[in-house]
Amino acid sequence: MCAGSALRQEYQRCLEREFRQGRAGTCSDPSFGERLRQRLRQEPALLGALQDDAAALLSQGLRGRPDPGLALQGLASAFRLLELAAVNLYLFPWRKEFGTVQTFSGAYVHLLRPALPEADLVRSFGRLGYKQRDPQCLAIARPLPGPELAAAACGFFACRLECEILAEVVLRLQPRRLRAEDLLEARQLAGDVEACVEMLQRLGTQHEAATGCADSMDIYQETPTSPRDVGGEDAARPAPWRDPSSPRGAQDMPRRGWDCCSDGERRQEPLPSASNPDLDPSSHLFLEQERSRAGGPLSAMAVGSRSSPGPGEPQDLSPAAAPPQEAPELPCYQLHSCLRRGTLPSYCCTTCQQLHAGACAAGQACRSRHRGQELRSERQQRLWLQRTEVDMLLADGSGPWA
Repeated sequence: MCAGSALRQEYQRCLEREFRQGRAGTCSDPSFGERLRQRLRQEPALLGALQDDAAALLSQGLRGRPDPGLALQGLASAFRLLELAAVNLYLFPWRKEFGTVQTFSGAYVHLLRPALPEADLVRSFGRLGYKQRDPQCLAIARPLPGPELAAAACGFFACRLECEILAEVVLRLQPRRLRAEDLLEARQLAGDVEACVEMLQRLGTQHEAATGCADSMDIYQETPTSPRDVGGEDAARPAPWRDPSSPRGAQDMPRRGWDCCSDGERRQEPLPSASNPDLDPSSHLFLEQERSRAGGPLSAMAVGSRSSPGPGEPQDLSPAAAPPQEAPELPCYQLHSCLRRGTLPSYCCTTCQQLHAGACAAGQACRSRHRGQELRSERQQRLWLQRTEVDMLLADGSGPWA
């Protein structure tokens, strides 16, 4: 029997034992939880055995987030809610309220949507037998056997533990800021947590030596005027992980339905809410990072080979960044043909060194393959447009609008 199957069966036995003791909810067995946590700390590949799309969910949940620690806290809460949805179906298959998920409910809006893209949420609920009935509702299309539901719940439980492990790594490396892609790649390449921390420390030292500064800043970004502009007061300092059973923010959650477990005799398990439900991640200026690739600096560090980017590999995302030589030559940007007079750019590709309009097909291709930056405010868009017009004038001596 493989390790994944044995752990799923043990998780299922824990659920049934707690249910017989009068508790219905996510797994809270401290002994099993700690054993699984230690296994994951030493064997990151075990996560894939318990949840086959775990790597993709973590990557999507962290992609483009300027603060991986805060994003991991939201992801952990989302995975706990998905686990609870699976447990509800497993323990109470006859309960009609668990047969539908209202996508306008407080739990879905405040916990799930800020943490994961909609497509990933639909796919995750699809593992439990839900199908999208209309834009505001998911409904059970076919009831799944109990063992499948318990296995899905175990997978979400493992994802939640992995979020807490990654958050520990982020906390140990503070105040250094980590790219989410580097964090996930180091976790897979290094193996255990200690080796992961050591690898990221070496990578940070290399970046500091190469740039002369630990943190590069985009001079064309808006300057935040208050802690709320960068994620609220909670974002200014790392929030400690709370006890999973603490009733944090339960007043925001519906009292009955797919996201709670309450009947006349069973104790309801309160659900955590997002630390800042008003936070809208789409309102922040953030850098669209490219996905981690084999051959990157972390891969090279893992095999003891090169420690600097290879030919053709993009260097720094910041348009103002330059090698630490004297009189550095800044890159010259150009306007793509999609931009006409009076049109503001919405995307800057730092690989092609071009600005694109929002509906440009070439810009969409750059977003998926290259490094770049979303230009989200009008001030930022106009600054980039002015800078690029000057670059083009200096390059060819003619106006940028041919």
